[in-house]
Amino acid sequence: MKELKLPRLISDGMVLQQKKKVRIWGVDEPGRKVMLSFLGEEYVTGTDAEGNWEIFLEGLIPGGPYSMYFSDDTGCEKVVDNVLIGDVWLCSGQSNMELPMARVKDKYPEDVERCKSNYVRTFKITENGEFHGPLSELQTGEWKTAGKDTILDFSATGYFFARQMYCITGVPVGFINVSLGGSRIESWMGRDMLEGYDELLALADKYADDDFIKERLLTNQRQCEEWHGRLDSMDTGLKEGWERENTNTSLWKEVNLPFFFKDTELKGFIGSVWFRKEFSVPEGLVEKEAKIWLGTIVDSDTVYINGIMVGHTDYQYPPRKYVIPEGLLKKEHNTVTIRVKCENRQGRFTPGKMYTIFNDEETVDLTGAWKYRIGASCEQIKETDFVNWKPTGLYNGMTAPCHKYTITGIVWYQGEANWCTSESYLDLTRRLIKGYREKWGDETLPFLYVQLPNFSGEIYDIDRNGVGSRWAEIREKQRQALEIPGTGMVVAIDLGEDNDLHPLNKRDIGFRLAMHAASRLYDLKVECQGPQVDSISADIVKEKEDRENMLCRVVLTCRYAGGGMYAFSPDKGKEIADFEMTDEKGNCHQAQAEIQGHKIILTCRGLDALPVQIRYCYSNTNKGALIYNKAGFPMSPFCVSLEGQDKLHK
Repeated sequence: MKELKLPRLISDGMVLQQKKKVRIWGVDEPGRKVMLSFLGEEYVTGTDAEGNWEIFLEGLIPGGPYSMYFSDDTGCEKVVDNVLIGDVWLCSGQSNMELPMARVKDKYPEDVERCKSNYVRTFKITENGEFHGPLSELQTGEWKTAGKDTILDFSATGYFFARQMYCITGVPVGFINVSLGGSRIESWMGRDMLEGYDELLALADKYADDDFIKERLLTNQRQCEEWHGRLDSMDTGLKEGWERENTNTSLWKEVNLPFFFKDTELKGFIGSVWFRKEFSVPEGLVEKEAKIWLGTIVDSDTVYINGIMVGHTDYQYPPRKYVIPEGLLKKEHNTVTIRVKCENRQGRFTPGKMYTIFNDEETVDLTGAWKYRIGASCEQIKETDFVNWKPTGLYNGMTAPCHKYTITGIVWYQGEANWCTSESYLDLTRRLIKGYREKWGDETLPFLYVQLPNFSGEIYDIDRNGVGSRWAEIREKQRQALEIPGTGMVVAIDLGEDNDLHPLNKRDIGFRLAMHAASRLYDLKVECQGPQVDSISADIVKEKEDRENMLCRVVLTCRYAGGGMYAFSPDKGKEIADFEMTDEKGNCHQAQAEIQGHKIILTCRGLDALPVQIRYCYSNTNKGALIYNKAGFPMSPFCVSLEGQDKLHK
């Protein structure tokens, strides 16, 4: 026999959406009467033949906390406490949405230490792929209030967005965190949204076979265990104990750290390599607890101090931040030894990161000369099948069960995983937005998203035609998605890290998202976006008859540039170096740029005809200064045709 039951989202600490029709639902025995008491109002409904029931609340005003009382005609009672009324957002996407505050705590220590806000809350849904169809109920999740003891598990992007929204509006904010690192856009789409994408639907069908999934997961495990086991069994360093303090390094070579393996004799290497450095420490570190930071390392590492293991990381993305126990560091003749495993020929100690040992008193720089020796080499590890990234899986298991819960809008941060299929990304984005609006029953549901930031990862350099940047292609598709009504895009070309796929500056991402949301929903009269090209005019000036002395002049007139524009970069100079003109043969010519009020004047020699395209920052990362409006928002990278100005922002 069924009893009165509420879904996970209807639980203690929840945030209900203000000023909309809010559904409250659950299950009970068929034919039962269900009562709800909330804010002095009494609601009564009955269950259907399957035992489902629902009640709608309207005209809710921000506030709380309140309690919600449920009962049925058998006397069963339930209470949901600490309920707030405010704005609710679905925050979805891949790793840069999922990335928790724990990863940015060293960048924002005060934000973590002083975090206490009863009016910012999250509901985190754990990874769950489902290929048999949309689930009606979530398998995991609970509402949590932002506080010192909980904040490290909050999505950093989601938290900074929600906190800024609360600061602007004074209205409680809850966000449902539906994200997973590495996931593709099609992972978050239902079958109806993918109609016509036969290959993607066939893949979804393939993974609807439970036995097939079980076999794939077992294969993943077996391949991983076999590769690592084989490498470990061959590793001379493990056999001889190269982590020990008295290890003879006379046969070891030298390299300066940090570095890319491809720039040394280790180019293309697969296997294990040992790195070693001897160092002394100042008195403030002797026998004291300390931290050792080693940037990021590709692919995995084990770190030893004076022969004692102090840290291990299994994959390339997390920052290497380990603790050296008290009593381990000596005044002289300390050793740090790192065993690195390279799986896919892309080994590196990422440049531009901190490589240091430190405490509150002293610091030891670990960059510079290190010794190294190969432990063993082997074949490339076989590719892992990330089952849950497949089409429809995450939508069915994580997003679909949220559709009944009334929300303000959607915040989306995704695109990195679709770099190799950028040609379909705009269409998939349109379908996802349309599909989500239909599922939530709101054709104007706001959809705010983050454009990919600057990043110089090598695999994203070449587009499908063999030139340009796949990363830039995704950015351009994201820019074009602004044609969809009710969307807003955060430009992040200045908020990434050239050496890290997971940049830490999530506070500014959250701020820019919040400015979009507040402007759209609360009619806040502030700038929330950077300059956008409104119109283009171009001509060729013949200074002389020869081609080299023909000057192409293009004038870009911009909107959202009130008060003028300026160029700025903290580390790439003052010159604007990222405008290009593309001729009819596809050749790119760098253009000189000058800002004049709300116009940008481009000039380029060597073109004897008008360019076919104008490009700005159409590469993985910018080479020079970026263009901002006076409100401090950057211009989006773009690639527009002189004959296709319909593709400009409208």
